[in-house]
Amino acid sequence: MAVVNRKSNLFRDAAALGAIPMPNALRGVVRHAVGSVANVAGDSDNSSYLLASVPSHAIMHPNTLFDVENWGFAQAVIGSKAIQDQILDVAISAATTQSPFAFGDANHGKELWDVLGMAADPGGTIEIYAHAEANATGAGTMPFCIAWIDNA
Repeated sequence: MAVVNRKSNLFRDAAALGAIPMPNALRGVVRHAVGSVANVAGDSDNSSYLLASVPSHAIMHPNTLFDVENWGFAQAVIGSKAIQDQILDVAISAATTQSPFAFGDANHGKELWDVLGMAADPGGTIEIYAHAEANATGAGTMPFCIAWIDNA
């Protein structure tokens, strides 16, 4: 077995012209948007609910939570305005508190634009929405905490 000395992706391998670490991964600060959103029984399909604006380069944090059990729709669908279900798409009947960014999952360490499947960072902020895929089943509320790591 070989004895090796390696570095994490938080260090640049200059000899191999490696990638420069993302500043928000290296020296980021955890930020939170904490709130709740309500719907009424008469809300219809294609309704949307703005939850928060997050920097496009932010690394999404596992402390992101959506309490969907009392949401007034059959499905909790969360994403951006254009990419509606990339963050969360779950049936309310089988869900309570959802954490769409689990530690070590496929989105671990990814920036929001990448989580949403965009080809490149658009810069600025991305608005996070809850979307209605069908008419409301009743009035409801959804408390949430959207957490991210940012270096700004």
